[in-house]
Amino acid sequence: MVTHAPRRGDVWLADLGEPVGHEQGYTRPTIIVSADQLNAGRLGLVVAVPLTRRKRNNAAHIEVEPGISGLSETSYAKVEDVRSISTERLIRRRGSVGPDVLNRIGRTLLVLLDLR
Repeated sequence: MVTHAPRRGDVWLADLGEPVGHEQGYTRPTIIVSADQLNAGRLGLVVAVPLTRRKRNNAAHIEVEPGISGLSETSYAKVEDVRSISTERLIRRRGSVGPDVLNRIGRTLLVLLDLR
């Protein structure tokens, strides 16, 4: 259960539920990528990118190092799996990522969503 508003760049353990098709699911770390204005709002939603430990040759996967992220090993943000989730799915804050990781995720989202 969330005791404080998640912030952009936070790494949270989240229950993403049962996956359908190739979606990411189950309980896994996620990076909050939505603006803090949304994160602290009354909607109770955040936009998050799930993480995996499996390294693949995929340009949409952004490497996230252990350390301040709160992760125990190198992981990869699966930007193609970005999704809006309820803050009720957030279990525990693990740490955070720096602006470099957020910028790489943002640039990848621009390409994936054809926003250029």
